[in-house]
Amino acid sequence: MRRMMRWLTITVGLGTCLLLTLSVPQILPGATKVPLKVLRVGADPDFRPITFADKAGKLIGYDVDFATELAKRLGVPLQYQGVAWDGIIPALTGGKIDAITNMVITDKRKEVVAFSRPYMEQTITTVVRTDKPSFNPGRADLAKLRVGVQVNTSAAAAVEKIGGIKPTTYNTVADEFNDLVLGRLDVVVMESLGAGYTTKELYKGKLRVTGQKLTDEPALIGAALRKQDTALLAAVNDTIEAMIKDGTLDKINKKWFGDIKLIPSM
Repeated sequence: MRRMMRWLTITVGLGTCLLLTLSVPQILPGATKVPLKVLRVGADPDFRPITFADKAGKLIGYDVDFATELAKRLGVPLQYQGVAWDGIIPALTGGKIDAITNMVITDKRKEVVAFSRPYMEQTITTVVRTDKPSFNPGRADLAKLRVGVQVNTSAAAAVEKIGGIKPTTYNTVADEFNDLVLGRLDVVVMESLGAGYTTKELYKGKLRVTGQKLTDEPALIGAALRKQDTALLAAVNDTIEAMIKDGTLDKINKKWFGDIKLIPSM
């Protein structure tokens, strides 16, 4: 399939952002008809690896791939644009964009937007060296181990909530992972998405994600839409289900995060 991409700088709402237009056939075989001529998706343009700019300034990332596949299956072109995160919900409700395709689902957000079924979950997990293939420390093990965690993160809050752990704290992921590689730590506690991406891209063959869940409730991620767009919501839900069933979503997950479980059970 031939795609035409057009890049330009535009002003949307509160600031300047990049806009990516992907042209796809209007109706593909098996596509769900939606009341749109184009799907306008907004995202934080500096949230690696969900959305970020490459060296040429092109927006790439997990969400770009997801939104591209979503629009293709809906049978409409995609306009993918960076929007300041603090103004992204007003941009949606104000009609400047049609969807935020990667957003943590919360009760407070549900008051103003509608969410698709969750297609991704983030947990707090553990990272260890690959030279210990049977070492998979969970919540009950951490008090006996040398634990590293980055300050001011959801992972740090989880460690504090578990209790009985005296972690070494770090300002950056690079610092804690380097100490883990050097054997100064037994385990690093981290958010699963960041852990999967970083170990895959920067520490392949050295570090791995255990998949252990340290929190009772994972953060669920879905697509946010306007509440009145019920037909679009139904089509998005059907499309996500199809992407899960045929393995497409799993392929996108593995491309960006490696072999960690991200699709929540429904």
